[in-house]
Amino acid sequence: MRGEAEQENELFAHLPRQEQECLRSRSEFVTVETREELNGVAKPVRHLYFPLTAAISLLYMDRSGRAVEAAVVGSEGCASPYVIEGVKDSPCRTLVQVGGSAYRLDVSDLWSLLSEVPMFERMVRRFNGVIFRHAILSLGCSQFHSVNQRIGRWLLAHHHRTGLTRLPFTHDFLAEQLGVQRVTVTNALAAFEKQDIVTYRYGQVELQNLSALKNAACECFLLAKQAIEEYLTDIKSYRHS
Repeated sequence: MRGEAEQENELFAHLPRQEQECLRSRSEFVTVETREELNGVAKPVRHLYFPLTAAISLLYMDRSGRAVEAAVVGSEGCASPYVIEGVKDSPCRTLVQVGGSAYRLDVSDLWSLLSEVPMFERMVRRFNGVIFRHAILSLGCSQFHSVNQRIGRWLLAHHHRTGLTRLPFTHDFLAEQLGVQRVTVTNALAAFEKQDIVTYRYGQVELQNLSALKNAACECFLLAKQAIEEYLTDIKSYRHS
């Protein structure tokens, strides 16, 4: 994992200094654990999380409890950005996929200081566009691409956000996030192991050949990555506009 001293949240990092100081003074540095639930569906959103080394997933859940990932957030943005639009109750389950560090801002503090951080508000609204784009990609991906392609994309997405090549995922956990049967995940990972793309040991998937994994994944990974890069280009330009 990247050293926390070296890692920064991109949204925070590109704010004017005055806004950075304002938000940091009201934010708490926290450690979040893999599989920790940060928000339940239809529950009041109490905090915004700005990952440093963690990866946080936004999941759709049906009434039976089945879930599938709509988007994942890393150090490029924040979890629950939709509160900036006045959404009070979470429309999704927010779950830590890869444990690590993050800044946490109380939503009640956000409203009290929003007039002091206009650039922050603009950047979060722009990040909402990334979440929307990723959710649309996930919908199409689940309908049109094979499980092997989707697992490849999913593993690459978490590597991209954390820098990790060893990811703490069980077969059951992967199946839940992708909305498929456990045996389907087992077969897909076995196929990847035969090609020396990954190895699986004791609840951990280790990425052995990133180039081959990119070839095995669908184009949705590159499209999602492009959406993040365009967002980062935009927020970098905001300070000069």
